[in-house]
Amino acid sequence: MRDRTAVLIGLVAGGVAGGVAGWLWLTDDGRRVRARLEPRLQDLASQAMALSSSARRLQAAARQSGQAARDVASRSATR
Repeated sequence: MRDRTAVLIGLVAGGVAGGVAGWLWLTDDGRRVRARLEPRLQDLASQAMALSSSARRLQAAARQSGQAARDVASRSATR
């Protein structure tokens, strides 16, 4: 992608994001939309945090299982 195209895309994306943010925070309709979305976004964030925590626990369990398998293999090899 050429530099000019990338700059143009960035400018357009920034303008759109700024327009949406302004609408959400500065208009009555936007405030109503935000009031409806915020609880759902908070629920989504909570679920994402729970998923992240579960993934960390799963990773730790996999690490421990791998270490246990290596320990058993090394004990079997020395017999």
